[in-house]
Amino acid sequence: MKDQSSHITTEQIWRELSDRLRQFVSSRVNSAADVDDILQSVFLRIHQKIEDLHQIERLEAWVFQITRNAVIDHFRKKRDVPNDDLAQNAVAEMKSVENLNTEVAGCLTALIHHLPEDQQRAVSLYELEGISQKEIAERESIYLSGAKSRVQRGRKTLEIMLKECCQFQFDRQGNILKCKAEGNPSCDTGDC
Repeated sequence: MKDQSSHITTEQIWRELSDRLRQFVSSRVNSAADVDDILQSVFLRIHQKIEDLHQIERLEAWVFQITRNAVIDHFRKKRDVPNDDLAQNAVAEMKSVENLNTEVAGCLTALIHHLPEDQQRAVSLYELEGISQKEIAERESIYLSGAKSRVQRGRKTLEIMLKECCQFQFDRQGNILKCKAEGNPSCDTGDC
């Protein structure tokens, strides 16, 4: 998420991260109603604490930490046990999974700069700045289908580049459990 000013709003965070947060919570909580309740709690906490965030580059990690805590709180309330082993295990598992996802996201950001210029602009605008594909089409003076195509081609190229650089092991939800650099000389992102 790119900071265009020194202030970010809860609404911007919602637009950028709500789908990923919903998927994250849904992979851990079965009830759709509980997922909605947890997300509501998360965004209330974000709204109340946004002024406490001093490092905007840590925003995503901060938001996911709030979300992890909300999921754990949900299970604690449901079981009515303040320090149960399930919650402790969930904390350890979620921290390790999210840390690897965030690390690989850093690799992706570096790899974006190796994309062809049109794909680089489209992917950067869409994935990093949260600009809609419709707005990308307007900015680039191309059709919407062209903007969508550039984003899709850029994503596919990034996937290929990542697979050439690193070996990945995923869990059932698609989270990265292990990442090992291949030592490919064309990969200049270092260790994953």
